[in-house]
Amino acid sequence: MFRPSSVAGGWKTCHVPRRTWLDNKIDVFLEELAASSMHLDRQRAGQLITEQVRAVATLMRVTEATARNYLDDEIIKGMARRMLFEVADERPGADLMEAPQTVPLSLALVGITVAALAEAMQVRAANEPPDHLGDVITTYAQTLSGFGQISAGAALKQAGNSAEILFPPALLRRAARYISGAADLAANGGKLPDGIPETARNQLTATLRRDADGLIAITTTD
Repeated sequence: MFRPSSVAGGWKTCHVPRRTWLDNKIDVFLEELAASSMHLDRQRAGQLITEQVRAVATLMRVTEATARNYLDDEIIKGMARRMLFEVADERPGADLMEAPQTVPLSLALVGITVAALAEAMQVRAANEPPDHLGDVITTYAQTLSGFGQISAGAALKQAGNSAEILFPPALLRRAARYISGAADLAANGGKLPDGIPETARNQLTATLRRDADGLIAITTTD
């Protein structure tokens, strides 16, 4: 592909990154999740598919290149559907604004969670291809909007106990997974958002994991 150069009317090559087999399968995997309003970062989706390729290669005693031929789009969609069962406590496809609000969060914890989601969104955005940034923003914006709507509604419905706000467990679980996923990206050498120095990587990772673990803990029942 060529286009005019801005230098002296010349021409220069514009390189378009070649899409790989894995890129295409990641798209299929994420589209199947998105159909149930569930989302996952591309790096983690790629890891899951790569692990499946290796498992098939080992089982069939073939090369990984050959194993890819056995993983068509329907197989990849099946992997995504199995993942939906694994996160059933997040109620895939449900309107979480209509879900029962049973888990109390202090105002301080609400603020911490909103801040953690915002930080996680920045980490995700730094590691996604430009053409997928819209999906990242939509994913996190919906969750942040949920926290905002419920918090605003609590001012009217819970006037007698304004120190705590009730949330749907599924929303908190989903937020925890988003935050935990960003922590994994940071821990595994992913790009850091602009303005965050490399020296802060470990602290950012630890803080995000602490916030995610805290949400999981308060939504775990005996």
